[in-house]
Amino acid sequence: MKKILLVLVAAITMAACTPSTQSDTLQRYSNQTVEGGFDTIITIIAYTKTQQEFNKYYEMMRDEFYRYHQLYDKYNSYEGIQNIYTINQQAGIAPVTVDQSIIDLLLLSKEWHEKSNGRFDVTLGAVLKVWHNYREQGLIDNQDGKEAAIPDMATLEEAKKCTGWEFIEIDEAAKTVYLTDACASLDVGGIAKGYATELVAQKLAAEGLDKAVINAGGNVRTVGNKVNDEPWAVGIESPDMGLSDSLDTIRLPKTGSFVTSGDYQRFFVGPGGVTYHHLIDPNTLLPGRNMRSVTIIMEDSGLADIVSTILFLATYEEGVELIESLQNQFPDQVIGAIWVFDQGKAPANSQFRSSGGYSIVISPSLTSYSRIFAS
Repeated sequence: MKKILLVLVAAITMAACTPSTQSDTLQRYSNQTVEGGFDTIITIIAYTKTQQEFNKYYEMMRDEFYRYHQLYDKYNSYEGIQNIYTINQQAGIAPVTVDQSIIDLLLLSKEWHEKSNGRFDVTLGAVLKVWHNYREQGLIDNQDGKEAAIPDMATLEEAKKCTGWEFIEIDEAAKTVYLTDACASLDVGGIAKGYATELVAQKLAAEGLDKAVINAGGNVRTVGNKVNDEPWAVGIESPDMGLSDSLDTIRLPKTGSFVTSGDYQRFFVGPGGVTYHHLIDPNTLLPGRNMRSVTIIMEDSGLADIVSTILFLATYEEGVELIESLQNQFPDQVIGAIWVFDQGKAPANSQFRSSGGYSIVISPSLTSYSRIFAS
């Protein structure tokens, strides 16, 4: 249900417990789960006084993630829960009363649909369903050694007629969402995991956890620093799917989110050996082709999720403009992007470094925190 986000926590040992080097009161613990939903492994690493204290935060994290998974799931229903699936099933039939977090997620999505000139669009469900069906069959064909078919433009254009915010009615007072046409559907895959990660991190912090990092399937959110005020090290994964070391490592000395959109997972091979990934441009109805990946770094994980999608589908120049706008809007934050291009394909007007066989471009705000740009 979610785009794959490919930032990795770098240089973190997954040992059960390691004494801190300079603290007599805090120890480092870690655990991971596949029971938090979002079809991914979710990891937490934290410094706490005892294993019991860590376990409390771990269980809270796991349970909160699964609660949001159920709310934002578009594929399944759950007893006693009205979720995105329910809204889509009731399209053209009746409004659905939902949890406030769904209302908030949709309102933020609408705001950024307008700010991005339509590049971020959770109403694109009908088009994404077409691509999903072709991708599922395409993966089977590829396993059989065959190139897969792709949808024709007429089919995609017909599906696009069922998209748009004119089909979405949100009643904030009644906490209802109604899709006014039976063919309309919501797909919140471009925001759901990041939005949930932010809410979970905020809850853990409010409960007293102040030295931790959460990795929700590559969607990384730090909570404070490590002991002795050392920053967490977060690696930028290579598009070669882990065959190489991280392309770069960022050590941000404050709370931050790291969210990546890339073309190298959830794809199939179509006619002529061309790959077709899952990040679809609402304007062209085709996969974005501007870059291999882009990683957004800012405080709010939900907003970072949105912005990573927008920048992946935008040109490099448009992305730079958006990052500068966000930095002006939030001057107290460190906000930036890391673009990954195939070797030799970095924009002519950019400063880049070669790493792992790729060309890496980074926002000036991040260079001092970067392993390869600061050296």
